[in-house]
Amino acid sequence: MEYRQIANIDVSAIGMGTYLSFDVRSERDIAVRRDIIANCIQTGVSLIDSSPMYGNAERVIGLTTGRAGGGEGEREKLRFATKVWTTGRTEGQRQIRESFERMGTDYIDLLQVHNLLDWRTHLDTLEDLKERGAIGAIGITHNAAGAYPEMMRIMRTGRIDAIQVPYNVLERRCEAEVLPLAEDLGIAVLAMEPLQKGRYVTGLKQSPDMTPLAEFGVETWAQALLAWVISDHRITSAIPATSRPERILENAKAGSMGHLPSELREYVRKETEKCL
Repeated sequence: MEYRQIANIDVSAIGMGTYLSFDVRSERDIAVRRDIIANCIQTGVSLIDSSPMYGNAERVIGLTTGRAGGGEGEREKLRFATKVWTTGRTEGQRQIRESFERMGTDYIDLLQVHNLLDWRTHLDTLEDLKERGAIGAIGITHNAAGAYPEMMRIMRTGRIDAIQVPYNVLERRCEAEVLPLAEDLGIAVLAMEPLQKGRYVTGLKQSPDMTPLAEFGVETWAQALLAWVISDHRITSAIPATSRPERILENAKAGSMGHLPSELREYVRKETEKCL
C-alpha cells in the first residue's frame, strides 16, 4: 500500500468511506463490519472516513475497531476522519464530543466541516482541538461543484490541511481550479465517490476490456477506476465505501500498483463511457 500525507499524518492512498455501508445495527451486520475493518488492517487500508450524518456509522466504527485483529492495539494502525455538520459553536462542540464518544477514541486524525456548514464558527473550534492535540488535521468537504469558489476562498486562508471533493473518471470538475490550488498550497485531497457509488462497476451495460491494463496488475474494473483516481499525484486518498469484506481486499490492491501512465488513464475514461 502506498501512503501519502495529510499534514504530517501518513494515510493510505486507498481509504474507506462509511456512508450507508456502516449505518447498521444488528449484531450480524456489525460482525460483517468487523471483518471489513480486519481486512483494512490486513491490507494497509488505514484511512476510515465517517460523519455524524451517516446514521450509526461512527458508533459501528467504535464497536469494530477495538476488537479488530484481536486487540485494542490495532486501532493504532487506523486513521480516523469524521466531520461536524451543524450550526452554532455550542451545538458543534457537542456534536464533536459525541463523535469522539461514538468512535471510542480520544484522538481523531482528521476533523472536517461537512459541506462547509457554518465553517467560520467551526474552524475556531477545530483549531482549538488541534492546538490541544485532540485532532491531527483540519478539513472541509463539499459534494457539489457549485461550492468550489467558496471552498477555494477557505483554502487560501491557510487554516485547513485537507479538502474532500467528488472525483472519479467522469466527475472531474475539481481538476480545473481546486486541485491546482490544493497542490500550490500543500493541502491534501480526499476523493469521495471514486466509483460513483458503485455505478461505474455494477451499473455498466457491458464488460470493459481489461487487456491493456493486465501488465499493471489490474484484475478488476474497480481497481482500474481507483488506480485512475490515485494516479493523479494531487489526490491523497480515494475513499470508496463497501459493505463487503472481500471488496477491501480488491480495492486495496489499487494502492500498490503505482501510477497509471496518461494513455492508460485515458483508456479507462473512454472505456467507462463506452460501457455505461
